[in-house]
Amino acid sequence: MPKISPQEWFKSPLGQYLLTLEYEYINPVVIDTFGFYAIQMGNYDIDFLDHSRIQNKFSLNSNHAHLIASNEDLPFDEASVDLLIAPHILEQMTEPYQLLKEIYRVLMPEGRLIITGFNPASLWGVKRLLSFDIDYPWNTKFISLGKIKEWLPIVGLEMVEGKMGCYVPPIQQLSWLKKMQAIEKIGDRWWPMLGGFYFLVIQKRVHGMTPIRPIWKKKLIKTHVYSAQKSKT
Repeated sequence: MPKISPQEWFKSPLGQYLLTLEYEYINPVVIDTFGFYAIQMGNYDIDFLDHSRIQNKFSLNSNHAHLIASNEDLPFDEASVDLLIAPHILEQMTEPYQLLKEIYRVLMPEGRLIITGFNPASLWGVKRLLSFDIDYPWNTKFISLGKIKEWLPIVGLEMVEGKMGCYVPPIQQLSWLKKMQAIEKIGDRWWPMLGGFYFLVIQKRVHGMTPIRPIWKKKLIKTHVYSAQKSKT
């Protein structure tokens, strides 16, 4: 059995370093996204929606969850969500393609999906291949960017922005991580496809349709959800 869960690992020096970089990528997109309902998936001690101008914000499957449900069966009506953030979720799924189909179902037309994932074509991917570590994240699937790009048009989603980040080797020593921060700028310039994670902004394309805002009622959150509470704005 794994000794370290995703929640614990993201509290480690390397996990915090990664989340900080991802926040810098995600935050500008969040600020620039408008609508009525935003969802953050993932069990992390970071609020990617803290600067969102969307009034109704919910977290899904987190320590302070407002909504609790299966990631592969999202508890929302069709075409009801304007923004959904799924950091490092697909690689933890038994059926990541099925989750993308669910996300397509719940997104509004032109709604945005932000995902991050570990890049197998990186130092992180090399460590995963050579490591016998059964702890997170080395025990998960590292889904290639090419595979993600192959799935998206099949389910009706379109990538509109993408880049890599975290070019430092996956070490846990905080002092060394600080010393090697300069590698981020060098890596982004000279080997941009070898970052430890990829960041993608994706939209739901429904040609010939005009978005109609849903009215969220109690029926929106289905019976298999254990608790629901609107976050503070």
